[in-house]
Amino acid sequence: MARYPTFLLAALVLIVVFASAAPLTPALAAREQKVFGWLLSHQNVLVLQSDDGDYTVTGKDLTGLEGKMVEITGTVTRSDKGDTIHVESAREVDE
Repeated sequence: MARYPTFLLAALVLIVVFASAAPLTPALAAREQKVFGWLLSHQNVLVLQSDDGDYTVTGKDLTGLEGKMVEITGTVTRSDKGDTIHVESAREVDE
């Protein structure tokens, strides 16, 4: 009879360990949103400087909008190396 509670406890511990070690699903790791800010070049990389922070810009060539206030719609990914926005669309906005 003592085996059943021990087995149940061991199963519960394994579930907790594997659930916490599982990587985030793409839906949780990245999300599409609109971000407003200044599009600037930093060391030959386009960076969107917004009130929420800086984003490395990927996905489309936006060099024609460099130095301008823009609205970018795209998928935002956060990581230890910094935030990235993969551009779906972009447009210049008035300041």
